[in-house]
Amino acid sequence: MDFIIPPAHLLPYGLRAMKTIAMANGTLDDAERSMLETGMRFMGAHGDLDAIEPIEPAELARHVTDPALRRQLIRGMTVLSLIDGDASPEEAELVERFAAALEVSSQDLQALRHLADGQLWHARFDIGRRFWVRAKVEEFTRQKGLGWLARALAALAGLREDKATATRYRELGNAPPGSLGRAYFDFIVENEFGFPGEKGSPPEIIALHDLTHVLSGYGTDPEGEMQVLAFHTGCRREDKDPFSFLMFGLAQFHIGLRISPIAPGYRGSLEPGRVLRALQRGAACTIDPTDGWDPWPVMHRPLDELRTEYRIAPLES
Repeated sequence: MDFIIPPAHLLPYGLRAMKTIAMANGTLDDAERSMLETGMRFMGAHGDLDAIEPIEPAELARHVTDPALRRQLIRGMTVLSLIDGDASPEEAELVERFAAALEVSSQDLQALRHLADGQLWHARFDIGRRFWVRAKVEEFTRQKGLGWLARALAALAGLREDKATATRYRELGNAPPGSLGRAYFDFIVENEFGFPGEKGSPPEIIALHDLTHVLSGYGTDPEGEMQVLAFHTGCRREDKDPFSFLMFGLAQFHIGLRISPIAPGYRGSLEPGRVLRALQRGAACTIDPTDGWDPWPVMHRPLDELRTEYRIAPLES
């Protein structure tokens, strides 16, 4: 997902809009302040955050006319409205007003509204139906047939092992040390996960997410999962609904709305700077691990070599 650095003369308008969202419920909490200050540093803006004045949607629309920048602003407002771990009706309504003025239509607004209204089942549906796993299951089923789906579901339910699939992944333990395949094998073993095809293990497509953990270096704690989803968001192209990854992460690992049955819900703090850095790393990556990338031809290649080839920046400590 490409990021747009607004021209210097438009920066104040975007910052005013973001602060207007943050203050919609009458308070600017630490998480909102941290996100705004991180955004200011990233955009090269200077000044006193507390001195920034609010702005009306119509005024913002008069000055910001680029459709891509308008979409980016609404996405930023959506994240900001959830960054404090709560979706307030006041913030949701204001994001909707800005979206209407900027003529931006987004499925994320519907999910935000349902979260704000406490309609959690509707929010789960809005976010879950757009998440990449659903589309990938459909893609794999078209390519490999219903037999693949039946074997994957049987393994997930713990009824029987898909021996061929499980063996293929377990044999990555014989891959050269330092290779992608060996790093993936070690990642699964160290985290006590199951290999695809084993009883109780998720479908093979989840290996693409786990391989992204390996490529990016992010952990599997809630903060690491949020970062890897932000990385996915950066890798995704606009026509593939990139923001769905970030919405899933915010709901599942920040707000605590459990969407995926194979990942725990978690309500906790979020460091905006780390999430933004993960987005940047993903945007610079030359592949999308969840779309159009086949890891098997490169499983035996050195992991460091692949990171360089894919332009994945070193992980900051």
